[in-house]
Amino acid sequence: MTYCAGWKYKNSVCLLADAGAVNYVASAARSAVEVEADGDSESPDDINGHVAASPLRLVALASGVAVAYAGDVELATQLLDFLREHQAQAAGHRELLWLLTSELGPFDAGREVALLLAASSPEGEAELLHWTTADGLDASAADYHQIGSATPHHEALTPELRGALAAGDLTPDRLLPILTAVVQAHGEHDVAKGLQVGALIFGLRTEQGALAWQDDTHVVIYDPDFAFSTHVSVRARDHAIAAHSAFNNEVSVFAPPAFAARPADTRRLDAWRRAVHAARDPDRFRHWVFISAGEKVVTLVIRNEVERESRLVRVAGINRGKFDLSLSPELTALLLRPLHNREQGPVPLHLSVRED
Repeated sequence: MTYCAGWKYKNSVCLLADAGAVNYVASAARSAVEVEADGDSESPDDINGHVAASPLRLVALASGVAVAYAGDVELATQLLDFLREHQAQAAGHRELLWLLTSELGPFDAGREVALLLAASSPEGEAELLHWTTADGLDASAADYHQIGSATPHHEALTPELRGALAAGDLTPDRLLPILTAVVQAHGEHDVAKGLQVGALIFGLRTEQGALAWQDDTHVVIYDPDFAFSTHVSVRARDHAIAAHSAFNNEVSVFAPPAFAARPADTRRLDAWRRAVHAARDPDRFRHWVFISAGEKVVTLVIRNEVERESRLVRVAGINRGKFDLSLSPELTALLLRPLHNREQGPVPLHLSVRED
């Protein structure tokens, strides 16, 4: 799956994307940057029974400016390089994308690329632009776009979800983890069989001329009777992300495709992966996301004081990827809550947010 979405919300823009495949069972044979160096432009490869990750599809261009992309990675890398090189000369981001079409087009129909450009200014302005190799700049002023392979679940859920979240008047920093959690919940999760390979969803937002990656997030996927559960912890640093899988005790680093061409960046990311592996501590993550693999039950726990002990969830016995979760009665009740609304009947998603 390749899926990216952008939402212009108040004076900010949120971007989220699948960061590649996370294999909870067997360690990835190579890092994302190594896969890109070998020219893999789309799907994860099955290498000797292991799943390798695709490059990170969220790329920071400048202060307050980021791009999400879907499609041919090699061509997308060329397009991103052009945007970086010409950004200072363009009068604005619309003109920058027009230049992309006029200077580099026409494009090969067999190598399609779609871009979402998110930008904000210190004065509080924000914009979300949609561009494709086939049609150029989207002239609409829509505040929501999605590119890549949107599943029927995404297509059906997004209008209803956006309306509900907008009515709730969330702050942008709360909106981003909720969006990524909901999209993550609509992936394929075959936990009951002990096979967990799926896209990892992560995001960033731009506001007041600055980029902010999603805070460190701990994702727990469980089946409804808790017979099986596993988790992945995600950290963003230096415009790359690292995901630690509890199932196999491995850390995968996802980086933008441009990093693959620079050996120094590859060595730096490899060193960072080792550091993350050595210093992992799930109890120090700002966000905890619980996703039921059987039903669309999504629970977000926001840790406001990560230095103190959580009253809702505790982790114990982490050793070689094995762990024990201790849940409070309040949180357990939320995780097992049936998906039924007495007034409207069954609903496709139950979302709960709790402060800790």
